[in-house]
Amino acid sequence: MYFFGPDYEERSTLRDGTPVVIRMVRPDDKERLRRGFHRLSPEARYLRFFTPKTDLSEDELRYLTEIDGVRHVALGAVRAGDDEDGLGVARFIVLDDTPGTAEAAVAVLDEVQGQGLGTLLFLRLLAAARERGVSRVRCELLGSNKGMTDLLKTLAPERTIQVEAGVVSIELLLPEVAPAQPPAEPPREAALYKIFTMIARGALDWRDAVAKLALRGKSPES
Repeated sequence: MYFFGPDYEERSTLRDGTPVVIRMVRPDDKERLRRGFHRLSPEARYLRFFTPKTDLSEDELRYLTEIDGVRHVALGAVRAGDDEDGLGVARFIVLDDTPGTAEAAVAVLDEVQGQGLGTLLFLRLLAAARERGVSRVRCELLGSNKGMTDLLKTLAPERTIQVEAGVVSIELLLPEVAPAQPPAEPPREAALYKIFTMIARGALDWRDAVAKLALRGKSPES
């Protein structure tokens, strides 16, 4: 039995007083996810999917919501008392060719950015990955110049970096995170937290399979 299993539900309050519930994404979340997508600006959609996009296909919705809960895990945040109102998603997918390594993405809607939801989802996602045996997270970032690789080496001494066709692929150790770790105490010194924060601030361009299929948003510092 996983702590972050089908029955997992956590209630929290954002900095602005908004009550939220964090739970596992379910197959019946398809329309909720679609509504969240439609609340994004055209610019935000383009940044996530790298092409003009007006809707999510049925195949994409199935991929995003019909998950096995082990190799593909997604946590959703909804406004408490209004389960129709989705606010954010955190997701990881274990790589088929590299056991113990996963790609991950965290995103929240513009209207709740800066209220701590991104950090909360980030922490719970890491804890859920840990209990499933994930020890490393892979991120693919656009830009293969020496400045990019030097920056990543500075941020993440314990890392593996590969550069190919304008994309930097970096693998990072997953920090230790308790299932109920307070959002006010994120692993700020962890390389993964630093990378996610720079992505959130627009200092790094993220390109990975999960990111293309998650709501565009800003992570940990959102």
